Amino acid sequence: MQTVTFSIPDMHCPSCPKLIKLTLLDIDGVNEVEASLDTKKVVVNFDSQKTSVVSLINSIKETGYTASLK
Repeated sequence: MQTVTFSIPDMHCPSCPKLIKLTLLDIDGVNEVEASLDTKKVVVNFDSQKTSVVSLINSIKETGYTASLK
């Protein structure tokens, strides 16, 4: 298992972290997602044998947000 933290500066309302969390949890290999509007950060615990950091970032971008490793 691997854990990464993403900075997502364009989260602006309570539905933003919910949408990002649902999007990431839908990816095979993602076990847990903590998304915070207050800190504008998302912490993802995932199986690096099933998905990658690049795939996670791309999924966040496809949802309409900017993501970078923190």
